[in-house]
Amino acid sequence: MAIGINTPYGALNALRVASADGVRASERISSGLRVNRSSDDPAGLSLATSLAKDIGGYTAVKSSLTSAITKVEQVSDSLTSIASILSSMQTLAYEAISATSADEFTAYQEAFDAYIDDIDTIASATTINGSSVLDGTTATPTISVLVSTDTSDTKTLTFFDSSSSGLSVSGRSISTAAAAAATYAALDTPIDTTTSRIAAVAAYEEGLGYLSDVADAMILNTTEGYDSIMSADLAQETANLAAAEIRQSASTAMVAQSNSLSKEMVDLLLQSVTD
Repeated sequence: MAIGINTPYGALNALRVASADGVRASERISSGLRVNRSSDDPAGLSLATSLAKDIGGYTAVKSSLTSAITKVEQVSDSLTSIASILSSMQTLAYEAISATSADEFTAYQEAFDAYIDDIDTIASATTINGSSVLDGTTATPTISVLVSTDTSDTKTLTFFDSSSSGLSVSGRSISTAAAAAATYAALDTPIDTTTSRIAAVAAYEEGLGYLSDVADAMILNTTEGYDSIMSADLAQETANLAAAEIRQSASTAMVAQSNSLSKEMVDLLLQSVTD
């Protein structure tokens, strides 16, 4: 009678699968990633790569908008200061109307001229990317802001000459009562002009803020999509590792038991031959 000794292929295959599952779970726990190589999820990795590119694009947009908001805030602060100075100049002109001596008129004029210098100093110091946007050195100073992942999609912000000459206050006099009265009335126009520019810049800032919020939302949503593909579920992978270790132990025991039975069968055969 022939007696066969069977190799435990089923147990060996189960051990191989359990070992592979354990290695995969351990790798995911260590790296924190569900996809560590293209073979783990080719389609998922392709989509994740595209999402990563989008995240980079939206991050660049966010950076552009944040930088632009900072620059616009600087211009707004400068215009607010200029408007305040113009208001002080108008008050000074009104007071000069009542002056009664040459010395008073001279003092008022000196203070008035100092305000003009302050306006020009502020306008000159208000720079974006190294260039002044308020001192009149550029005919129509503008900045271009990237507002979407399409690099051709930009928003142009335009600023205006707000120097003393640009506002038509340079050279004005309050050295006589008549001149002071004329200057007092004339200052309404630059004050109104500056106020309207402050409103326009505020609108720029508000619009950029909305666009920045959109960029934030896109970064968040795209990152969530990326993480859902790439990030490992550590709780699930911990459970998978534990299950794989149990299966490994069981398969190892089955292989060992089979080897033991095979050895006993060989011993019995050898014994029958020698008897």
